[in-house]
Amino acid sequence: MKRLLPTHLLLCCLVIGGTLPMATAQLLPLPQTSKSSQRMAAYLDRVAQRADPVVNIYLNRARATGMRTLLDQPMSPEKKIQLRAAIAREMIKGGLMQEGIVEFDALRRGIDSAGITAEPSFLRMLNDEQALAYLRLGEQRSGTRPAHDWVFPMTRQGGTPFDESTRVAIRLYETNLEVEEELATKWLLNLAYMSLGEYPQSVPEQWRLPAEAFESEGDVGYFANVAVDAGVAVTGHAGGSVMDDFDGDGLLDLIASSRGLRDQMRYFHNRGDGTFSDRTRAAGLEGQIGGLNLSHADYDNDGDLDLVVWRGAWMGEAGRHANSLLQNSGDGQFNDVTQAAGLLSFHPTHSGAWGDLDNDGWLDLFVGNESSPAPKPAHPNQLYRSNRDGTFTDVAKASGVDGVSFVKGVTLGDIDNDGLVDVYLSNMNGDNILYHNESDSELHFRDISVEAGVQEPYISFPTWFWDYDNDGWQDLFVAGFDLASLDDMVDVHLNRPFEAETPRLYHNRGDLTFTERATQMGLDRITLSMGANFGDIDNDGWLDAYFGTGMPDMRILVPNRMVRNDGGKRFVDVTSSGGFGTLQKGHGISFGDIDHDGDQDIYQILGAAFEGDTYENGLLENPGQGNHWLTLDLEGVTSNRDAIGARIHVVTEYKQGEQRHIHVTVSHGGSFGSSPLRQEIGLGRATRIKYVEVLWPGSNSVQQITGFALDRAYRLRQGETHAIPVERSHFSLSR
Repeated sequence: MKRLLPTHLLLCCLVIGGTLPMATAQLLPLPQTSKSSQRMAAYLDRVAQRADPVVNIYLNRARATGMRTLLDQPMSPEKKIQLRAAIAREMIKGGLMQEGIVEFDALRRGIDSAGITAEPSFLRMLNDEQALAYLRLGEQRSGTRPAHDWVFPMTRQGGTPFDESTRVAIRLYETNLEVEEELATKWLLNLAYMSLGEYPQSVPEQWRLPAEAFESEGDVGYFANVAVDAGVAVTGHAGGSVMDDFDGDGLLDLIASSRGLRDQMRYFHNRGDGTFSDRTRAAGLEGQIGGLNLSHADYDNDGDLDLVVWRGAWMGEAGRHANSLLQNSGDGQFNDVTQAAGLLSFHPTHSGAWGDLDNDGWLDLFVGNESSPAPKPAHPNQLYRSNRDGTFTDVAKASGVDGVSFVKGVTLGDIDNDGLVDVYLSNMNGDNILYHNESDSELHFRDISVEAGVQEPYISFPTWFWDYDNDGWQDLFVAGFDLASLDDMVDVHLNRPFEAETPRLYHNRGDLTFTERATQMGLDRITLSMGANFGDIDNDGWLDAYFGTGMPDMRILVPNRMVRNDGGKRFVDVTSSGGFGTLQKGHGISFGDIDHDGDQDIYQILGAAFEGDTYENGLLENPGQGNHWLTLDLEGVTSNRDAIGARIHVVTEYKQGEQRHIHVTVSHGGSFGSSPLRQEIGLGRATRIKYVEVLWPGSNSVQQITGFALDRAYRLRQGETHAIPVERSHFSLSR
């Protein structure tokens, strides 16, 4: 009998010429793809083949099949009923809605025929699970999305197949409410009526939720979802999103990953006419499967953008999968250079970030890994320092950042404006960590989390540095990720007390300490953020934020949330007015001006963890707000080529002769979604741009440039005194 190797050893065998077979023919990349890319594809295929459904709770169909084999074993009628319920739940998680419904019906008959008296809580569970299956069954039967796109609060009907199944779900929810008036069931009942276009009038009064509770605080216009027409509405699970120009033609392309072990990464090339072509295979990415998150940057300073795929998150020891470093050859084609670059390792990884931590002009890579409690093996953080030749050396231990925690988010920023990049880690079930960079040449960090006051929330997820109030100091956002009960879904929207974990907005005092202002700024009702990012949707020069929400539990149907920054004084909810409230689980989010009309559009990854909890990704077109803008594409010379970490200060003037100061830092945004590295800066009602200042990474001097016009794009090379105008043709995403 052949010995099965652990998955974390498979790639090593492939790399050194072991005898494990390559991936199946249909999974192999194009013949011209490098052998290292083919080896990675083969490794990832073997990981998927050997995944154990007993350990991996997201392989739901295989788990249901395995559980069914146990039905022939001797057991009491009560245990058999419990087993069949578990099988039915796995079917629903696996997307086998009709099969799960049939199984639940058989289970009910089994209860009656065996004369078993089921607990009321068990019967409520059966109704709840079947109702969820019926909500999604109509969608499957119709073969199309419901017309309302699951955008909360739904106002349009979903069509006959959808309606028929939804009415069964309504009956089941109402049956449960007649027994116990649970808030979560009320929420789901109201959602079901919304999806039929019958909310609020048809919802029984005693269970009706007030419509005014779902109104926006402001109006930014409706962001239509044009993903289908644009050709980027790929269906998948939770994953990463990248928006940037990967082939140097000046147009923003899209890359999307999906966490399923066999889910293919997709590369969508922007044609410049409102549509995208799928160039996954031509780009050499076929076989790059799995990956819950993505990060991009020009790590080798050759002028094109490369990509990292993060894998294994949420899977514990079953997630000891290799990440991938994909080197761009310059024409939008990628080669997997993970091993050659020195990045080959085997840990569950959810997040990492690029930055020049030693100010040598080359990007380094910080990797946050997920470590489960002892006695399970530790997975320390990694800090890969660039060797300035396309390879890296892990210096985490020597630098003092090789901590062990369940890292969910990594973000880099200069918190004290000393020119050195600091590191913040958001952790699950543990204090968050802020590492202060104390020496670029030696790369030494000190944990200042306690004195800085940034350890909360205890259960954290997305995080980022940003200057939300334009005072020239990097503030810090970190989202909470915990739900006490499904009732919190209702309490959050009804403005009632709830127990779910909330975000922290840490305002930078400028002295290595922060003040927490989430409640003061109106962010204390954002819950269950998985993917999140920031941008400026109305070009007013104040950074806004979009939150993809959800949990693996398929009953968690909560709207994604958009908040608009009202002049740095408060964030107001504009979810309903803008069409941002997608109920399908939200993950990677990217902001960027895809159609070159001067305002930022949004690409979002939709879908969750369980095998059947998938949905189509969305592309939201900005309707425009009438404000001015400036786009800057920085090119470092002594600094890293992308100018990641550069601080930009724009000074504008208004009709009254007033000056305004706008501050941005070059980055890809949040820890779950990768926005373009060119900076798209809103200027509000400015009448002219007085000047722009740039502090390049590793530089001790500020470069001041004049001669910018409103509503134009420019390229600025380090050391040059004038910016070069860039002509970009506008096209429409709407058809």
